[in-house]
Amino acid sequence: MKIGSMQTKLIEVPLGKGRGGSGATSVEMIMVECRTKDGITGTGFSYALTGGGSAIKALIDDTLQGLVLDTDILQWDRVWHQLYQRTHRLGRGVSLPAISAIDIAMWDIKGKVAGLPLYQLLGQQQEKVLVYGSGRANHQMTTEELIEGALVYKEEGYSSIKLRAGALGLEEDVRRIKAVKQEIGEMRIMVDCNERLNYEEALWLGQQLQDLDVFWMEEPLISENVTGHKKLAEKLNMPIAVGEHLHGRFEFVNYIENNSASIFQPDCPLVGGISEWKRIATIAEGFGLSISPHFLPELHIHLAASTTNCISIEHFPLIDDVLEETLTIKNGYGVLPEAAGHSIKWDAEKIDYYQKL
Repeated sequence: MKIGSMQTKLIEVPLGKGRGGSGATSVEMIMVECRTKDGITGTGFSYALTGGGSAIKALIDDTLQGLVLDTDILQWDRVWHQLYQRTHRLGRGVSLPAISAIDIAMWDIKGKVAGLPLYQLLGQQQEKVLVYGSGRANHQMTTEELIEGALVYKEEGYSSIKLRAGALGLEEDVRRIKAVKQEIGEMRIMVDCNERLNYEEALWLGQQLQDLDVFWMEEPLISENVTGHKKLAEKLNMPIAVGEHLHGRFEFVNYIENNSASIFQPDCPLVGGISEWKRIATIAEGFGLSISPHFLPELHIHLAASTTNCISIEHFPLIDDVLEETLTIKNGYGVLPEAAGHSIKWDAEKIDYYQKL
């Protein structure tokens, strides 16, 4: 079964005043639709929070598309590596998101051909997937709004939430986290620093978070600073989580070899797609390390359910505006989809409305 056509779109979806800790006010999505010569369609996507989506689209259109057309889906793994080698000299930050979008579309086709949801096609390992709440906490919110968002998650059955730190001053961040913790009782808290701190700040904050029994501290330093994360991991008695800014398995291996983190957060549309995400999860499993992917629960639930060492996925409404349906979550667990492929249902009218290129 061979690929007969490929189409790409670039859309820009507004995020209001910003969601999470990055401060982004919009997300650019690069949409890919691959169609086999037998008429089976698969969709894939990648995204950019800080601009540059047009570069990803151009790479797909000008360089990768010609290598993918006429590909037999049974040969996709070999072709994936050909795309990787073709773009190797470009670095990872544009090439792997581009490959990711195509890879997700190819796996969507594979699932539809097999008549199976992706988690079954990949080999189901988990019957249910824990979801933690992450989409109701940002630096623009007051402490009272943070508490309200956390309590809503609790009422909905979530057992874990993530808060942010690093933008308002560390003492203020600790005060806000303490206030939320006091109100939510036994719910688990994680804290994301969004790469905002230097080593001394991260060490001080980590020590405060330990006293508050915070489960993990996420991205305290810029992701390139593997040594700094290693030093923090040695000093702190809490897990360090990283991964949303890492591209491809070799960048994750660098962290693993240096004992610089113990929870990894690969983002399927950025790391190289489903194919590379599974490789990363397998490598982490070999070292006894945990996976908890970044964003996009509608896609990541399939990968989590097919992986033995995935401990949770993240509820964050990044692309909800272009979805017809969001992931069903009951009592803090994602409900495994039944539709073949990745089961994501796009809102075609919204995609056309937000299209840029």
